[in-house]
Amino acid sequence: MKKLLFIPLVIIMIAGMCLSGACGPSGPVEGTTIRVAVPDFGNESTDPVFLESLWGWMYYDSLLRWDEDGILIPGVADEWTLDEATSTWTFTIHEGITFHNGDPLTAYDVKFSVDRFSDMTQSGNPWSFYLSTAYNQVETKVIDDYTFQFIADHPEPAQAVIFAWVRILPKNYYESVGQDEFRANPIGSGPWKFVELISDTKMTLEANPDYWREDEIPAFQYYTEYEVPELATRIAMLKTGDVDIIGVDYDQIPGLLDEGFELQEFYPPGTCSLCIQGSWLPDAGPVGDIRVRQALSYALNRQEICDTWFSGYAEPGGQFYMYPGCFGWSDELVADPYDPELAMDLLDEANYPDAFADPTIHIYTTSYAGLAGGQDFFLLLMSYWEAVGLDIELHVVDTTIWNNYMFNFARLQEGDENVGWTFCWNYNAFFNAMYQSSNMYGSWGVHNCGNDPTADELYLKAAGEIDYELAAEYFAEFQEYARTMYVNIGVAQTDNLFVYNPDTIGEFAGRNWVSYWDAANGIQQP
Repeated sequence: MKKLLFIPLVIIMIAGMCLSGACGPSGPVEGTTIRVAVPDFGNESTDPVFLESLWGWMYYDSLLRWDEDGILIPGVADEWTLDEATSTWTFTIHEGITFHNGDPLTAYDVKFSVDRFSDMTQSGNPWSFYLSTAYNQVETKVIDDYTFQFIADHPEPAQAVIFAWVRILPKNYYESVGQDEFRANPIGSGPWKFVELISDTKMTLEANPDYWREDEIPAFQYYTEYEVPELATRIAMLKTGDVDIIGVDYDQIPGLLDEGFELQEFYPPGTCSLCIQGSWLPDAGPVGDIRVRQALSYALNRQEICDTWFSGYAEPGGQFYMYPGCFGWSDELVADPYDPELAMDLLDEANYPDAFADPTIHIYTTSYAGLAGGQDFFLLLMSYWEAVGLDIELHVVDTTIWNNYMFNFARLQEGDENVGWTFCWNYNAFFNAMYQSSNMYGSWGVHNCGNDPTADELYLKAAGEIDYELAAEYFAEFQEYARTMYVNIGVAQTDNLFVYNPDTIGEFAGRNWVSYWDAANGIQQP
């Protein structure tokens, strides 16, 4: 297994090298467009401090990046160091980068972006806490036009993962137009330039032919993404040639392949898991008893779910963000077996339902299959749970409410509506899930699932370890303990797939990791 390094103490690489695998394009072909249909735009975030901007991976550059093996490589920083004695990170910024309006990108823009991202009064991004003064930030400094420093109160090599999540925004432009105008017309330095967003309808970008990484200039002139909630409509648009790429339910894939469409897989794989919020609070209901949470897991026939719902494009597993081969993986993280008799025995031990004034277990999701699992997915799971005697109530909410429930910096309190509720997290995993796991299991985490002092202690031990091998060992110990909490229940490890038309779309030759949006500029002409 290749090491998935936090960060070497010094990294020096030449910007502009062929790191994407898409070297040497002649630039965008005039008049061509990548057309994509997705079920939902979510919060329509163009700003990485407004929850998360997936679109932002297309038109911003990040401070650091990952290669296909999960090793950190230069972003706008050519090199960086961590001085363990002074807990000081020093970043050397690449000279010659310009924003889309022609302004140079300098260390002042980096400081502005890091400060804004780490300001918990401004940012709702779940990563922001880990660069904030509430975590370990002491000070940020511009040393000169192309040198930036981040001073922490303790050295934490894993923090490099967060620096790779910071997108760099133009300080002067932002301050001249203000937040509202910036979000309406964002500017970055990335391979695409923002054109327009028509709410709930479409988002359009144009290729940046002057992108400073010449080997990553898009091969298409435009990129248009349509919000199309109805699956049948998305499929019809693909078949009629109105779009080139769609997100689709797994059961539709075999038929589309028979018609000549093709699959593109992105990696790492997806993880589909169930996340139980506020189980430690007095009004959590049945899920406050770990035996009930365990019964939820043992009642599921994961192989059957993988074969049917996921049409074979999955296998049992799916612990939050973890997959075999990732940093800190342990075989102890494999999924529970299907054992409905054990589930019923656990419920008997918990004296369910008699021990609970209200035996109902509450689930919330959105109407469509996607990040939240979807209504039909939970109806399938409910059939297993009800078979062992569990009383389940499903709440279908809009995406904004769903996001506010499952991403919330304010800790759940007794009496909050979603105390004891369960949501699904269905998204691609990551090479190093240190901070995602902190958000899931830590008593400070934005998902409001963890509240265990032992888990907190084990996490902090792993995150602060300087030695890579020890850090991986400690993180595996943390993951093994976190699994026994049963506040996250893995269901399936899934293939991360899009369907596309090979007559209009060529090779996906770019950065087919981190996210689909990070990879879009590598899509080639057919």
